[in-house]
Amino acid sequence: MLSTLLSLPKRLWRMSALRQALLLTALFWIAVIGSAVYAVFEMRDAIDRRVDNRLEARFEMIRADIANGTFDTNAPQYVGLEQVIYLAPDEKDSPLFGRRGTFLDDDLAPDRLFRGRYPDEPWLFLGGPAGDGWLIVGQNVGELSIFDDVLMEALVSIGWITLLVALAVGLFLGWRTQLRLSKVTAVLDRAANGDLSARVVQDQDRDDLDQLGHQVNDAIGRIAAALDQAKGFSASIAHDLKTPLTRLRIRLESALMSDGDREEEIGAALEEVDKAIAIFDAFLRLSKLESGALERRFEPVDLAALANDIAETYGPVIEDSGRSLTTDISAATLKGDPVLLGQFLTNLIQNALRHTPKGTALTIVVRKGVFGLADDGPGIPEDQRDNVVKPMYRLDRSRSTEGAGLGLALARTIALRHKAELRLSEPDTGNHGLFVRMVWPAK
Repeated sequence: MLSTLLSLPKRLWRMSALRQALLLTALFWIAVIGSAVYAVFEMRDAIDRRVDNRLEARFEMIRADIANGTFDTNAPQYVGLEQVIYLAPDEKDSPLFGRRGTFLDDDLAPDRLFRGRYPDEPWLFLGGPAGDGWLIVGQNVGELSIFDDVLMEALVSIGWITLLVALAVGLFLGWRTQLRLSKVTAVLDRAANGDLSARVVQDQDRDDLDQLGHQVNDAIGRIAAALDQAKGFSASIAHDLKTPLTRLRIRLESALMSDGDREEEIGAALEEVDKAIAIFDAFLRLSKLESGALERRFEPVDLAALANDIAETYGPVIEDSGRSLTTDISAATLKGDPVLLGQFLTNLIQNALRHTPKGTALTIVVRKGVFGLADDGPGIPEDQRDNVVKPMYRLDRSRSTEGAGLGLALARTIALRHKAELRLSEPDTGNHGLFVRMVWPAK
């Protein structure tokens, strides 16, 4: 318990939201104090100017009265907070005679009896010539001291109140933010420990923390989907490799036990090895395509010429397999990778040869915004079309045929690399079969 309490300040200080709240509060308080100090100096300067102007105006007024003979220079002048001292020409020996300008002098302030009403208050004096003598006018400026004291007390009080309010609000907002961050951290911890069903619960989309929650949920969902896909890969690879590896073992055992010519058995075993290698090669090609490692710099590609070349190359192979090949090709150009586009179409042809019966008619289709292959074979059920483009997924009837279940997955990845959509449907003629093509959105 004691160790927990001792570690609490350290844990609190590690919370970035609370640290930011304290930092912003400190900066705000410093700004308030700085503004207050600046305001005090500005106001004091304005008041000083006003006092100086008032003293100068009073000095000029009295000097004018002296010049006009309406001012009694023999009587001492104490009027409220004002003192007037006039030195006649015969008083030139006085230290005050010739004292020019504004100055502070406690010795010139009214006597203690008079100053009892205003103890320890400063007086400001202005001296200068008046008639044949010397005039000194003084004013009590004690209100400045009173103003400074009151203003400083008010500003200090406001500063402390501002600090407490800002600190309370900052800590509250920081605490709320830290709670939201802690929820995200807790979800990430659960996900890191294997609970990929963990999600950040959100009711609104107000700020960047809500966006962070959405991104965390999306990331965990993607990780969960990737792990499910990896599990599917493992199961599918194990299933698809089981048959060639079993046949390989049988061939090798037969060659080992045979007393005669073993070349035929070894050759058959090598064929099974090639099938297993082909499965791994297909998987590696898909991984490289999805990572973008095989992408080249795109260039304008004549899809019609590319399709005609592939039709000329694969035509004899298709005819020998007992199927027919026709073309529905019109002029079309795409900016892309000719190798990947060629692989797209050859994958579709190999897929059709592997999964359609003899007598099936294949048609290479090239139009503006469309590039693919149609056939009148058994097709794919509509509810399975989203699944067959997933890596390693195979229909039940395709389990007995060769292949790794990556043909349509490769085709989909190539389409995505060219910013196209892979679509599966019945042929345009309305007959049974399958029409697989990449389609670009109309510009």
